[in-house]
Amino acid sequence: MNVTEKRYNDITFRGARWLLLFVFYLQFLIPVLLKTKWSKYTQAPLPEFLTILSIQLFAVFVPCLVFIYLNNADFEKSFKLNTVTVPQGVMCALIGGSAQSVASALNIPILMIIRHKTGQLPDVTTAVPENMRQLLVFLVLIALIPAIFEEVLMRGIVLTTTQQKGYRASLLIGGLYFALLHNQIESIMGHFFLGFVLCYIVWMTESVLGGIIAHFSFNSSGILLNYLTKVKAIGKPWLGSDAFYLMITILSFILFFLLFGTINRKRVRRNRSHKLMRQIIFSVLNLPIILIVLGYIMFQLVRIF
Repeated sequence: MNVTEKRYNDITFRGARWLLLFVFYLQFLIPVLLKTKWSKYTQAPLPEFLTILSIQLFAVFVPCLVFIYLNNADFEKSFKLNTVTVPQGVMCALIGGSAQSVASALNIPILMIIRHKTGQLPDVTTAVPENMRQLLVFLVLIALIPAIFEEVLMRGIVLTTTQQKGYRASLLIGGLYFALLHNQIESIMGHFFLGFVLCYIVWMTESVLGGIIAHFSFNSSGILLNYLTKVKAIGKPWLGSDAFYLMITILSFILFFLLFGTINRKRVRRNRSHKLMRQIIFSVLNLPIILIVLGYIMFQLVRIF
């Protein structure tokens, strides 16, 4: 009996850009719809965790599934659902966790410019966990779930469609799109850096699981540091000192660059990017990304200025 192998289509870079456009504006629409429906049934404030979960599920993950289904693409290939070894997983976690301080340092110039122009810093959108129970909830809702869903989108679908453009082009394009999708001008450099690093990790591990581990480690390290310096510091003042924060930053920088520099790059040397600058320019000069950039600019002007 002959078994006919099912044929799948390849997802395209053009299709991925339109997907990003839908995701970008759904991140605005979902909270508005949720808040409207919520206010009809109760006067209680809308829980932050419900908003975060709804955005990640309905604005990020569901559109990815629909996109793959409509394109008749291979789920495993498109999402890069390959396994990683234990040493690879540990390396990804260490790189992701240590990258948090590097990203924070990269955000400082933009924060200084915003403070100079407006006289104040942007409001922090995420609360600090007040106890161990809240800390665990934050690690799941703010660290783990976004790490999974955003990696499926950015290092699964988007990176898959940009790999044919070459190694360097895919890293820069992936970092740029990742920064735009987060829609926070005060952390645009940090998000670009993180997107670049996560693309790099997935290139090396050939699996989105490597990106998920590093992304979760990045998110959780920021949450844990906030918890230590703002909550635990009440009973142990040294945790809230500038010296402790500086020590963590220095150690993170050293650890990140030591680990990042030891990764074997032989696999990507044959995937060179040709006409790199032209590819970067045309990755932005297209209708869906232009619409994202316009939305990004308008939102930042309203939110900050």
